[in-house]
Amino acid sequence: MYDKLGIALEIGLLSTIPQAFVCLFFALTFWDIRVERKWLRCAQYAGLAAVYFVAILLLPDWMRPFSLFGNLAVTLLLFREHPLRDRILVFATLAVMYNIVELPTAFILVSSGIVSQELLADDPRVVIPYLAIGNMLFALGAWLMHRCRLSPGKSIRVFLGQRKNRLMSGLVLLFVANVIISSVLFYYVMDAHPFAASYTLFATSIVSVLLVLFTIRSIVAVKNREIITTQETYVDEIENLFTTIRGQRHDFLNHVQVIQAFVRKRKLDDLERYVSELVGEIVEINDLLQIGHPALAAIVKSKMVYALDRKIDFRYCFEGMGRIGNGIASVDYVKIAGNLLDNALDEVLHRPPEERWVKIAGWTDEANIYLTVSNPVTTVTEEQKANMFRAGFTTKKEGAHSGLGLSIVKERVGHYHGELDVDTEADRVLSFRVRLPLRLQTLTS
Repeated sequence: MYDKLGIALEIGLLSTIPQAFVCLFFALTFWDIRVERKWLRCAQYAGLAAVYFVAILLLPDWMRPFSLFGNLAVTLLLFREHPLRDRILVFATLAVMYNIVELPTAFILVSSGIVSQELLADDPRVVIPYLAIGNMLFALGAWLMHRCRLSPGKSIRVFLGQRKNRLMSGLVLLFVANVIISSVLFYYVMDAHPFAASYTLFATSIVSVLLVLFTIRSIVAVKNREIITTQETYVDEIENLFTTIRGQRHDFLNHVQVIQAFVRKRKLDDLERYVSELVGEIVEINDLLQIGHPALAAIVKSKMVYALDRKIDFRYCFEGMGRIGNGIASVDYVKIAGNLLDNALDEVLHRPPEERWVKIAGWTDEANIYLTVSNPVTTVTEEQKANMFRAGFTTKKEGAHSGLGLSIVKERVGHYHGELDVDTEADRVLSFRVRLPLRLQTLTS
């Protein structure tokens, strides 16, 4: 009993404490999880890890695989001021790092004949000098990240923290469960098949880590490409609007010359018709400029041209939009209004001429901006209403429709803590109503 306690204490002091300190510091730096007095917190964790490690070694053999739960409890309690998601990330990182350091070291020592399996089982202290090599490598990595202020996992952690990415958080939880189950199975299999057990657990851990990181990185890359595409669309629409304005200025002299010719020839009917067309074009552009927000003006202009080409009556009405502040990104106005208008235009494209119209309206009050997009609709079932904001859901049978437009609108509105309502009861008209905070102060209050 005393020999066993002495071995446990020596391992705890010489191996567990430095390893736990280094691995925790590495994990916190990697994920950019900021804690007060990081060095002290790492020391506290290392001390607690050594205590429960010694306790585990004194327990019956069949209970030792469950030491991971002790590690989980220590992590959850020590960082209880942080979100559960961050604590789970730290725990998963620690579990993987322990396996990366310990399993390959033990496997190499036994397979190369430096240490026999029996000696390793009877006196685990023989592996302590070799474990120090792995711990020093992780310490070097943590020091470099800390010195260079690098946090490779920060973008992934922020991505997982968003409400829309709960499925990815579930993937991380499944990974943690995989680590726990694999570690427990490893303990019970290692006596009969030590080589297979060590190799399988190590390979499983590495593959799982790479799979999770690759999946999250891929999704983040897709999201970034969506943002870039939206920004490019926004820039293109602004440029088109400015091109139209420059074109009017450029053609001004030509218009004056045509008017002068009609006056000289006394063709008053032709003059009236020409001036009416010219005034209509000028009023249209002026109304767009009066919207008061370049992004909304650009997207309305773009959809107006699209509707005109397809003989769709495009109606718009905006009031008080000049009060829009900087609380909401312009690209998000484009996402919200653009996707709602795309959905409405697609809906009326194949309807009878008298039902081929789309209307967008916007106004503000002291605290919010409101947008509504309306279009005729035959009928909307309760099932469609319940699923229309779900990614991938679409009722359109023709063309390439991803079914992502309304889900993007819902996600962006939710991101700014706004409201999105749908109404299908007014004379077979489908209306989407959006409310968004007007200014940044509203978002942070």
